[in-house]
Amino acid sequence: MSTTNYTIDATHFTPAASPVRTPMIRRIAKAEWTKLRTLPSTWRTVVMAIVVSVALGAILCVSQVQQWSKMTAGQRQSFDPTACSLFGVVFVGAVLLAALGVRAMTSEYATGMIRSTFAATPTRRRVLAAKAWVTAAFVFPVALLTTVVSFEVGQRIFAGKHLEVSFAHPGVIQAVVFGALAVSLIAVIGVGIGGLIRHTAAATTTLVLVIVGGVTIGQLLPASLQQYVPGTALEAAVTVNHSAGLLRPGTAVVVLGIYAAVALAAASIRMSHRDA
Repeated sequence: MSTTNYTIDATHFTPAASPVRTPMIRRIAKAEWTKLRTLPSTWRTVVMAIVVSVALGAILCVSQVQQWSKMTAGQRQSFDPTACSLFGVVFVGAVLLAALGVRAMTSEYATGMIRSTFAATPTRRRVLAAKAWVTAAFVFPVALLTTVVSFEVGQRIFAGKHLEVSFAHPGVIQAVVFGALAVSLIAVIGVGIGGLIRHTAAATTTLVLVIVGGVTIGQLLPASLQQYVPGTALEAAVTVNHSAGLLRPGTAVVVLGIYAAVALAAASIRMSHRDA
């Protein structure tokens, strides 16, 4: 019986590489979060969005209470106290918070810092994805707080006419959460528009035209298409008493998600083919 000796050539033995790389996305997201929270305008915008949204919602609720006696039976039946109290959030609040998404992109182009960002992270799509994710994650809790406060203030106003509803009312919690989610998606659209236009004033103006002006321009579209306009979809996201001409809340959120994906895709194409 023979014995075969096996030897290992140490000079040719290479141990398996260990995964020592820091997760890229986490590192980029942390950098983008630092940039967003240290922007001087970020926290001013948050405070303004909350105050203005609640105030506008309260003004509309007071107006509805004052006009209640003049409303027809049909108008009273279709009245939606939840959507009414969230009016300020889904229009003015959404635009103000979405402006953060615009500035998350345009502020770096204005200062030239974007060159350093791309030098540190050559994969530009990752930078765009991180900006979108961080913006949405930041805006959602702010928007949720705003919708809750706006709802509570509005219902206290409606209590004078016994028109109020509570969180236990069917569809109310969904409207509050979907409203915050819809605003977050609008903020992501802002990131995409900022990546496309790269100039704060022009990008913000475009955003306002898309969200607010789109509702007016949408009147020129066929009735079957008007409900897919971003501003109208925002309104549908917080609607409890469904009415003709509006999407279902869940569908409205999906539509806004598609708009956000298209905006990011367009920005990604430009970022990949144009220098900073």
